[in-house]
Amino acid sequence: MNIPFKERLPAIERAEQTLSEPASIAAAADLLDAKIIIGGSRASDTVFTETLLQVSGFTHIHTANTGDDVNRLLREGIRNDICDVDLLIVDDDLPGFDAQATRLMMDQFDEWRLIPIIQLCRESQWDHAQVLTDLGHGVTSLLYHPLTAESLPPAIMTALAVKRERDSSFQQQLRLEDEVATLKVMEARLQFSVSHDDLTGLANRRRLEQALDLSLTQVRNFMSSSALFYIDLDSFKVLNDAEGHEAGDTLLVQVANTLRRYFRVNDTLVRIGSDEFAVLVDNTDEESIIKQAQGLKNLFDGYSFEHHGHHYHLSASIGVKLIQPDDVTTVGELLSHANQACYTAKKRGRNRVHFYNPEDREMHTLRHSVEWAPRIRAALKQGNFLLEFQPIYALDSGEVNHYECLIRMRGEGGVLYYPKEFIPVAEAMGLIHQIDFWVIDRAMDTLRTMPEDISFAINLSGNVFLDEHLYPLVQDKLKQTGIDPARIVFEITETSAISNFELTKRMITSLRSLGCRFALDDFGAGFNSYNYLKYFPVDILKIDGGFITDLDDDPVDQLLVKSMIDIAHSLGKKTVAEFVERESTLELLRGYGVDFVQGYLVGKPQPKVPGTD
Repeated sequence: MNIPFKERLPAIERAEQTLSEPASIAAAADLLDAKIIIGGSRASDTVFTETLLQVSGFTHIHTANTGDDVNRLLREGIRNDICDVDLLIVDDDLPGFDAQATRLMMDQFDEWRLIPIIQLCRESQWDHAQVLTDLGHGVTSLLYHPLTAESLPPAIMTALAVKRERDSSFQQQLRLEDEVATLKVMEARLQFSVSHDDLTGLANRRRLEQALDLSLTQVRNFMSSSALFYIDLDSFKVLNDAEGHEAGDTLLVQVANTLRRYFRVNDTLVRIGSDEFAVLVDNTDEESIIKQAQGLKNLFDGYSFEHHGHHYHLSASIGVKLIQPDDVTTVGELLSHANQACYTAKKRGRNRVHFYNPEDREMHTLRHSVEWAPRIRAALKQGNFLLEFQPIYALDSGEVNHYECLIRMRGEGGVLYYPKEFIPVAEAMGLIHQIDFWVIDRAMDTLRTMPEDISFAINLSGNVFLDEHLYPLVQDKLKQTGIDPARIVFEITETSAISNFELTKRMITSLRSLGCRFALDDFGAGFNSYNYLKYFPVDILKIDGGFITDLDDDPVDQLLVKSMIDIAHSLGKKTVAEFVERESTLELLRGYGVDFVQGYLVGKPQPKVPGTD
């Protein structure tokens, strides 16, 4: 059937105007490209309808002669869960096709649910009730034969426009559902991350605190017992530094999985720090915990880790805190006690289990350090350090022109604290270098005011000789004060010197090049004294006081001291004997040829050098 273009044009224009005004050409072209299935029992009617659509501009048309053919075309139109069919135009008397049943079937599948249906009826079969029934079952519209170019294209364009709108709404709904699902996943991950460790998947400290709070409630109300394990991997930092963080992370994941296999499912496993883990075991008893702790220690004792051909054998320090009805504390105290037990295990040699005991000496030392650290910082800031001077007597001249500078710290109420109380804490807390530099500065300022024949021995920690700032500090201070460098004797203990022999030797050589002298303090305390003495660039040997205290009554000490003096002299070095408190000891040392003596017999430390203002 050929209809002149001039006659078709108004119909096409009216069809395009069924879209939103003004309709775009692109939108109209999209509708004209829609896939349409025409189902009709009469070939002439089907051809007429198809031709009418073609001349109206529709290009994607398929025909079917039975209901089965319609269903087949619908099935073939599905690709990747999407159906490319946009519209069904079906005669109401198409064999094997029932509009109500087809609509119900199509509504069960997302691929077909939005496809509109236009039903073609005969005017002679008009039935108002049937029209309402058909429209009520998803038929988009009803048209009647004979079809015209003025009625069919606008109805089709309207149906397709509605289909496009429904498709857009459906896709938007899917996107919103995907976004909601993504948000739910993100929320679940966030909730998981709040209480779990990202690397190992174990619970984190927050989750442990919650579990401990519940455990305490059970212990209080039901008289049960629990235990908290605190596990610290020994030498993890060595592996992490040697192989890199990737290897360290791999090891931590393996350790986490090992703990999962060792403990029960209902035990709370936690990664509490970098290489620290904790496990809360509820409803247990002391005997079971002792066995479990020993088994855990044995498990780590035989633990090996391989990375890029390198094998590492690991161990763990394990602290255990029993949670019992007669010892109910707070969550914070439980964590602290377990951590303290682990700290004690480490201090006692690592690779061991230690149960918390409030009398542990290691914790007393740690608490002492915690108490003293702020005092030391305050003393440095407020200038509460001072020097006292102990005379060193020269046997050949019978004079005292050499003094050792000894540091003191002034506390509240004018109380003086001695080095043994704060120096170990300062070394542990990284404050010793500041103290060393203060001593150098104060001693050299004081020496500038002393007569030219007086010298000072300045005690320094071993680690300060590893500090690159020491040399320029001394150099600048010598220029500033103008004192003779030979009047300064820096003292370093033998054990400190040996611990970093090469670096210490290099710094001592540099300072001696300025003209300063050096004394090796506590000589003889170590087993390698004579071996290192051959290579160590010092001018004076201070014999360890342990050999001097009982020198009168100990023949072995007498032999050792005499040999030290003889060897020192043969190497061109002077000797100082410390802790001299009796005249008899002084006479023995004089007979051995010692050069200087120091101790209460000669004089106690004083705030000022005698004879000076």
